[in-house]
Amino acid sequence: MTQTLLIVDEMADWASFYPSEQVMTFADYLDSSQVKSADRTRVINLCRSFRYLSDGYYCSLLAEARGHHVIPSVKVLNDLGKRSLYQIQLEELSDELAQALKSHPPAEDIEVLSYFGTTPDLAFRELARRLFDRFPCPVLEITLRFRKQWEIVSLKARPHRTLNDAQETEFANALNNYSHKIWRKTRARKTYQYDMAILVNPDEALPPSNEKALKKFIKAGAEQGIDVEVIGPRDYGRIPEYDSLFIRETTAIDHHTYRFAQKAETEGLVVVDDPNSILRCTNKIYLADMFDKARVPAPRTRILHR
Repeated sequence: MTQTLLIVDEMADWASFYPSEQVMTFADYLDSSQVKSADRTRVINLCRSFRYLSDGYYCSLLAEARGHHVIPSVKVLNDLGKRSLYQIQLEELSDELAQALKSHPPAEDIEVLSYFGTTPDLAFRELARRLFDRFPCPVLEITLRFRKQWEIVSLKARPHRTLNDAQETEFANALNNYSHKIWRKTRARKTYQYDMAILVNPDEALPPSNEKALKKFIKAGAEQGIDVEVIGPRDYGRIPEYDSLFIRETTAIDHHTYRFAQKAETEGLVVVDDPNSILRCTNKIYLADMFDKARVPAPRTRILHR
């Protein structure tokens, strides 16, 4: 069984939001007897501070020690704590930044808030998503400054309790989309034992599974106690929500399908196709040799070398 926990310093910190049994204080989380046993536990750390050795820092550290999948991770908190650590990961984002600000005149600093990789400002949505892939964090404060060109000069993990009313609404909507189990009412929906994501690409001309097949997968999963959800290439940041990933898109090495498989395996999900299988099945020399050794009938193959 999978459970998702939201950890806050005080229950009053959650007073503005929809009540949930999955919200608990850090003090209760610290006491392992207060945490129900589950096959897989996801933790969303919403403590008031993420500074080194703060309760928020120890929350993520403790979650990792217990084998729980936590956001933000200790690595993310450490990276965000020093500009020299996160700056080296921002070089690839120059194109997204230039596109977002192509019509924006050089002016004062711009502050963008990203909620689980989303933002209400359309111009910065792709940037927010890419940053969330690198620094998964409930609320990420992004500061932009013009120095000959626009640059990201600051990234901070921001506590949700510092948000105003409008920002709290955006945060709640983003959390709802990121992990719908937080808001789920048990009487309105069957309780499933596991959660599976099926990765598909609606734009693929010849997908491995058509819409009819996908519906059968979803139905078969429900019969086995598995809640199956179809996701797309833009849902990379949601992988930790699930227990397994089933890739029903044509895979390749230099491709998002391989990155999805790697991320899912790192997070402890059951993955089909797993990264090793993708590496092997996309290599025709490897396949030809394996077929020959295992005496599997296959078209006659010649390997050319130059």
